[in-house]
Amino acid sequence: MNGRACSSGSPVIICSLPSNARSFAHVSDDGEDFFLEDDDDDSFIQYPPVSARVQGRAPNFTAHAVVNGDITDLSLDTYRGQYVVLFFYPKDFTYVCPTEIIAFNDRAEEFKDLNTQLIAVSCDSPESHLAWTRLPRNKGGLGKMDIPIVSDITKLISAKYGVLVEQDGVALRGLFIMDKEGVLQQITINNMPIGRSVDETLRLIKALQFVEEHGEVCPANWQPGDKTIKATPKDSYEYFSTVKEDLEDDDAASLTLIKNKAEFDALIKSGKPVVADFMAPWCGKCAQILPFVEDLAETHPEVTFAKLDVSIPEVEKIKDKLDVGAYPEFRFFKNGKEVGEKISGYKKSLLKNAVHKLL
Repeated sequence: MNGRACSSGSPVIICSLPSNARSFAHVSDDGEDFFLEDDDDDSFIQYPPVSARVQGRAPNFTAHAVVNGDITDLSLDTYRGQYVVLFFYPKDFTYVCPTEIIAFNDRAEEFKDLNTQLIAVSCDSPESHLAWTRLPRNKGGLGKMDIPIVSDITKLISAKYGVLVEQDGVALRGLFIMDKEGVLQQITINNMPIGRSVDETLRLIKALQFVEEHGEVCPANWQPGDKTIKATPKDSYEYFSTVKEDLEDDDAASLTLIKNKAEFDALIKSGKPVVADFMAPWCGKCAQILPFVEDLAETHPEVTFAKLDVSIPEVEKIKDKLDVGAYPEFRFFKNGKEVGEKISGYKKSLLKNAVHKLL
């Protein structure tokens, strides 16, 4: 068997090619003719590594595609300035695939209204794509298509996007959303038997465009018109304050929730030992130390542990009057007066000792 040298810079390498190997030319993005395909089982193909990653530039490609009923060249870069939904499917003339392609195609106008281009891709030949579009839908065909269908016959595109099943020579159901700059914002990959949701794809594009325009982030199941989140610890509470309380919320029976100055004054004037826990919903250390505070409250029922949420306007006034400067901050009261040193932050030993001194 005659060997053939391969360029180390080529993204596809074929080793130990026999002298009677058949060669098929493929031109890469930089113009290099590097793809050789061989029928002989003794040779093997090394595909390029996966380069499609969220937050990274989508791998560019130029390939044959069926566009408006004709076979032509299509370059991904052509759609710069638009959002792009690039979705791979396993094979022409199959079962789940036409349901997906038709579902996306029939709602192409909705994507167009969002400045979004749909592009379908499989490893079939462009002639196969064209024949499939000429077959009526009631016979398993696609019929007239308003979206391009790319031929990845060399399988290089599928490899770069991480959806190629090499042993079968087909692509998984990968869906890639890229923004106007060609940056990947979302990736999902389904196994072959499971179709994708057009509605969810539209929702994701609307959410991505909302974030791009407004700078706020979108919570789970967000739909246009729903509340969004300002992505700062303090401002995010505006959203979280509307969330339905969990029955096992941190407002445990062991803590006394103070909602206004009158309640706070009455508690202090009672003369009982009081630990006032000034906290904020956006404070990570407040949440971390809360279980320890609850344990102390259960261990020392003779001490009242008061929870003061500074996001409540009336409690914020108490915080300002006492000059509370950090969260969590613990203040200690006995016989109607403040006693001991304040404790700020996650300091379990100091807090435990301070509680003992109140007894």
